[in-house]
Amino acid sequence: MSGAGTDSGAAAEWIKPALVGVDAARSPAFPAPVAALLDEAGDDDALARYARGAAAMAACRLAAVELAPAADEPPPAAPEDARMLGEGEPLAAALRTIFRSDSERLHHEACQRLAELGRALPAGALASALDAGRQRARLRTALLPVLGERGLWLARLNPDWRYADRGGAAVEESADPFAQAEQVWQEGSFEQRQALFVQLRAADPARARALLQAQLGELPAKERAAFVAELDAGLSLDDEPLLAGLLKDRGREVRRFAAALLARLPQSAHAQRLRAWLAPRVTQERALLVKRWVVDAPRAADPEWASAAIDVARPQNDALGERAWWLYQLVRQVPLRWWCEHTGMDAAALLAWAAKSDWKEALYRGWLERIHRDDGDWAAAMLDAPGRAFHGHHAGLLGLLPPAQRVRHWPSSFELLCRSGRFDEVVGSCAPGQWLPLEYSQLLAAGLEQAGEALRQDWSLRQNAQSLLEVLHPQALRGWRAPPRGPDDTSALADCLAGLERTAHVRGLLHA
Repeated sequence: MSGAGTDSGAAAEWIKPALVGVDAARSPAFPAPVAALLDEAGDDDALARYARGAAAMAACRLAAVELAPAADEPPPAAPEDARMLGEGEPLAAALRTIFRSDSERLHHEACQRLAELGRALPAGALASALDAGRQRARLRTALLPVLGERGLWLARLNPDWRYADRGGAAVEESADPFAQAEQVWQEGSFEQRQALFVQLRAADPARARALLQAQLGELPAKERAAFVAELDAGLSLDDEPLLAGLLKDRGREVRRFAAALLARLPQSAHAQRLRAWLAPRVTQERALLVKRWVVDAPRAADPEWASAAIDVARPQNDALGERAWWLYQLVRQVPLRWWCEHTGMDAAALLAWAAKSDWKEALYRGWLERIHRDDGDWAAAMLDAPGRAFHGHHAGLLGLLPPAQRVRHWPSSFELLCRSGRFDEVVGSCAPGQWLPLEYSQLLAAGLEQAGEALRQDWSLRQNAQSLLEVLHPQALRGWRAPPRGPDDTSALADCLAGLERTAHVRGLLHA
């Protein structure tokens, strides 16, 4: 069995499966003489083949016999894909430009548009798109369905793109959310498993719950918390046993998520305990001829609170006093709809009532922390509340409103938007792949088209203008032109104007 070369490279490959676990290993490529002996043995069992091959390699090493490593097999030919855009199509050029950029919003928009068209990325954009998915995990859910057969083939050739291999194949090969689910769940990355779990939870909440419950003990706290948070979709009383057990989880965030979800199930034992603790604190009292609602903070911590994921110990640097802290801990647990049902007041009236209370800070803080995507009336009331109690939270609150309802809370012109400096709030209200309403987009687009002088004077506006252009409704950009250049423009301003033109152009091609 002597041969030229050294077996050091081959050794690394054939020893590695024994170190990481043979059961999960793929059969390594043994040097040709050993491979020939294994073929003669004729055993189809992968584990037996590996054991024989490893024994032969160990014997060769003891005898100081050097073996040339097996030649790597060439990769399979790239598959044909009828969905893939041709390189000569105008949209293909736009996609190459988009994925060469660093704009996460444009990446999402491109993937969503391709999915709508039923097409896959062109070959020239695949490498940069796969790199974008490697850098941004939250892009992957939108990216994987539009990689196409060629993209999945390419991903298998580069370890950096391994995230797209099994997860992408599962999405690409079948619309059935259960296809290859077990393999992805057991072997995929955290991002792949989370995307699969979201898909399973939407299709079959019970199956997703069972899958998570079976593996909870093996997951680190950060992953447990992320998966438990996803139980919000399709939440039902069937989830109570699992969530109730998680109230004792060793991870603080896991306990908090479980408690918040249980509180949204009115018939759960946890929700009933919360109401029993809070209701006696919010009561009516008679003042002359009228009744008014009053709130009285707890005077002592209930020993049972610890079993409900309520933090009894107030941090030393917290602005709330001890009683206010205990009240806040109860308020942040109870769904906002309970307050309306219990008092008969709507969200705006409750905010006004709390503003006159000695416990205003505890109430406001707890309500703000407890607000949910179903609490649009509370979000609107908080945005309309006088003063600055919720001023620093406008962007998050706006995100809870339907797009059409957000507009009245924003500056009514591009000029006023510049003066207010609320670009982050307006742009931040759109998640990647979302746009501003059409009429508001048209208003801002018209102002941006005339903003040449403002862009010359305000360097910070240049980055804001680019971000704003990415969230304008695509129909508002039809015929849009960047402000004209001037003879004295700096190179930085010229780059800004060119970038605006490029963004408007590629978005126009996406939606042509």
